[in-house]
Amino acid sequence: MDTPIAAFFDVDGTLTKTTILDPLIWYQRACLSRPRFALWAAGLLLQAPYYLWIDQRSRAHFNVVFYRRYAGLNTNDLRDWHHRTFADNLQPRFFPAAVDCLRDHQRQGHRVIFVTGGLDFVMWPLAEFLRVNDLMATQLVERDGVFTGELTGLPIADRYKAALVRTYAEQHGIDLAQSFAYGNSFGDTPMLECVGHAVAVNPGRRLRCVAKLRHWPMVQWRPRWSEQR
Repeated sequence: MDTPIAAFFDVDGTLTKTTILDPLIWYQRACLSRPRFALWAAGLLLQAPYYLWIDQRSRAHFNVVFYRRYAGLNTNDLRDWHHRTFADNLQPRFFPAAVDCLRDHQRQGHRVIFVTGGLDFVMWPLAEFLRVNDLMATQLVERDGVFTGELTGLPIADRYKAALVRTYAEQHGIDLAQSFAYGNSFGDTPMLECVGHAVAVNPGRRLRCVAKLRHWPMVQWRPRWSEQR
């Protein structure tokens, strides 16, 4: 029997035109009054340079810092809202070429796994819609029906992404040398290095340099509205 082959996908910026900031912005815009949302958005904008500075140094640390903004939010409300609004918010932001690529792996019988720093309750509707095999996503600590803003484990970024891929491969007998990985940021580099077939998606400067050195294919995937222009 052949050893299983897998395709590991990052999500934000790789499969969808999103960042980890977007789901919280969507939720707050929908649930806050206009004045309160304007005040909240202004606070986010003021912190943008700080977030950018952190992200350039460590995607993992950025995730830890940003997810503190979820402290005090109702867990059931967030889960229910993201499930109900998936078709309006996340689904329209697919890269069509990314979905075609994912479907091609499925047709070949490859296992498809999401490995993402995005939140589990945001990513589950996406994983179910695309019928992927497994989802590895960030979980937040819950206490008395609200989120504390803390992560339940290590942030899924940088070297920890690679560790999750290797552990998953060991548990499921995956042949990493024959497997695929797709990522868009420099922080995805350790995950991409795990497999025999790495693809840099819409790479920024640092990932582009790594991809050229490693001779990895680079692809430009665009959202549907860009393709219609």
